[in-house]
Amino acid sequence: MADGATLVVLRHGQSEWNRTNRFTGWVDVALSGPGAVQAERIGDQLNALSFRFDLAVTSILQRATGTLDRIVARCGEPRQPVVRSWRLNDRHYGALTGMNKDAAAQAYGAEQVRAWRRGFDAAPPPLDEAQQQAIIAQFAPASLPDHDALPRTESLRDTLARVMPLWDATVAPALRDGGTVLLVAHGNALRALFKHLDGIDDTRIASLEISHAEPLVLRFDASLRIASRTRLSELTGAGQEGRPPPARESGGGEVS
Repeated sequence: MADGATLVVLRHGQSEWNRTNRFTGWVDVALSGPGAVQAERIGDQLNALSFRFDLAVTSILQRATGTLDRIVARCGEPRQPVVRSWRLNDRHYGALTGMNKDAAAQAYGAEQVRAWRRGFDAAPPPLDEAQQQAIIAQFAPASLPDHDALPRTESLRDTLARVMPLWDATVAPALRDGGTVLLVAHGNALRALFKHLDGIDDTRIASLEISHAEPLVLRFDASLRIASRTRLSELTGAGQEGRPPPARESGGGEVS
């Protein structure tokens, strides 16, 4: 593998439901105004650093696709067609989908909701069939597998099992070829991916946090192990001193 194997990875910009503290999951919510500005800023920063991508990969949810589209509009289209896959969608939150997070804690108990959100094996109750069909109807039929194969709820373990085939078939080969890849996804899809990349155990994964719109630049060795990781803000000198890294272990706030 060439020395240049690089992955720029980030969680999408703030969405409207992030702003109003709701469980989003597979609901196709747009970026908020500040979220769109975040994406445009990242594109400008990458362009200033002369990043050019061989491949760009994202989900089929517009808060991620909109982030990616705004980035590449400023730093240049990737050499290969953009891959937009349901496998990078955020975790399916089942019956929690659409709920205000404080209301969910009142309804189910704060500890139970925390276990669903942060644990590796726990999944919320499944979404009912009518709501599931409304979610499926958001997407073009060609973008999804058979509807019976789609989740109605997911644990983080389920999310990891969904994400890994895309990593193995699309992202990893590009990195092995020495490519530069842009990956824009969602908090829990990225928690699952970092669990794999960093070998985080099932208990410690509860403390991993992924910030919105805070790219990491990962460089890989010939065995596809992470050789270095740097915040994009560190490369640009964008005044991020004192801020937590975009992927970190902490006992503090939670991703959704």
